[in-house]
Amino acid sequence: MGTLESAQVRKDPITFTGRTRSDAKRKALNYWFMNQASLAMTIREFSARLVLLPDGKSIVFYDSPGT
Repeated sequence: MGTLESAQVRKDPITFTGRTRSDAKRKALNYWFMNQASLAMTIREFSARLVLLPDGKSIVFYDSPGT
């Protein structure tokens, strides 16, 4: 996954899909780690914006809270 530039803002939700729930979670956490400076949020704030989809293998990150 690519990194975000500091001036770049992501409006669309990002979906992390894996073979299992753990794999999707690993991809989401890796995304946060690689982009934590440009996301400007703690792991707790990032995690609060993640939603597990009903298929159990996909996690969606919403950049704005409550979306």
